[in-house]
Amino acid sequence: MEDIISINAHRFQNSGFLSGGFSGGGDSVHHIFFFPKGNAVFFKLNENWTDIVPNRIIFIPPNVAFEVKCEEDSLDCFHIRFKSRTAWAKLPCYFTVVPPEYRNAFTGMNIALATACLTEKQTEAAEHLRSILKMMDLLVSGSRIIYAARHEGRLLRDIPRHFHESEYQIEYFVKGGGTVCCGNRWMEFFPGSLCFIPPGIAHEIIYPKSGGIDNYSIKFKLGAGSRLSAPASAFVAEVSVQQQPVALGLLKKIVGDYVQDIPVPPEKMHSLVSLINEISGGSQKDDEENSIVGRIKKIVNANIANQLRITDIAWKLDLSHEYVSRMFRKHTGQTLTSYINSQRLKSSLVMLKNTNIPFKQIAAECGFKSVNYFHTIFKKHLSLTPRHIREIRDKGTSI
Repeated sequence: MEDIISINAHRFQNSGFLSGGFSGGGDSVHHIFFFPKGNAVFFKLNENWTDIVPNRIIFIPPNVAFEVKCEEDSLDCFHIRFKSRTAWAKLPCYFTVVPPEYRNAFTGMNIALATACLTEKQTEAAEHLRSILKMMDLLVSGSRIIYAARHEGRLLRDIPRHFHESEYQIEYFVKGGGTVCCGNRWMEFFPGSLCFIPPGIAHEIIYPKSGGIDNYSIKFKLGAGSRLSAPASAFVAEVSVQQQPVALGLLKKIVGDYVQDIPVPPEKMHSLVSLINEISGGSQKDDEENSIVGRIKKIVNANIANQLRITDIAWKLDLSHEYVSRMFRKHTGQTLTSYINSQRLKSSLVMLKNTNIPFKQIAAECGFKSVNYFHTIFKKHLSLTPRHIREIRDKGTSI
């Protein structure tokens, strides 16, 4: 068995083994979970919760905390525990999905491994485990659609704060509106909006409580050797009238292929990433994106929760604070301090209208130095207090 010290593998077809919750990570054991079916299962990895979609794989190296919870009695799950001297000790934890063309083979490998462990054939089990790990290496190295769905005319459960280790996510709204928080920035979406979220960005989504939504949701990953390059920053942008038929046609095709277990061809992945880049460029204006003003706005929006000073922005740009202030006012007609406050107020207004987060927490997350200062600035610029905004919202009056 050489590098593999020990292996234990089981297939569970009911949720009894969870006993209300299964957790681990405080040992030297590697864990692999494979869910051939989409049960009401929730997985927490490094404080990050995710729903389990069909054919999801989770790889967990030693000493990484995780937790599994199941809301149904039925379950189909392969669980592998193994110890290794060196071969896989440095791999990061990750989620991925087995694409249609590999599912039968991958399921068969897991069945063979569980059978070998049950009959105590450790040498045979080690060979099956190596085959599984080899296929997993192949899966994580490629670019593919991880999840695709259309949600139409029904209530959607709000998605709590979480992030993706390696997956990009897009949400396209044909009908309905709501709110998304990416990092510490709250943004509203409307019909025709596209929300893009890259890996590693903490986010949550609040959907309308009245239903009536028509939404396309897609998650995808780009392999390490991929020539495709998606934006590094999250954004919500309005898709232009000219782009909407193209976007809708492409998303319908991807969702249709995915739900029918038809592999999404590489050219569709290329078209999807190209569309995202095109919409991102249109939302931020390519000429401004590469300018000093565009870079300043990026820094402000990425650090809205921090006590951001003009000298801090100038330091990040390796420019003098006088030059930064002068150039920003010249091209926008407003001072940089005014812009920072306007972005903080915009984010706080979205939070007030769509959440019940306490005023003190909103002030902190939007970068105001105190809750009193938040109230003062808010009333000065909007002629209403945060409390009045909440009262108007609770009465059902539009703000």
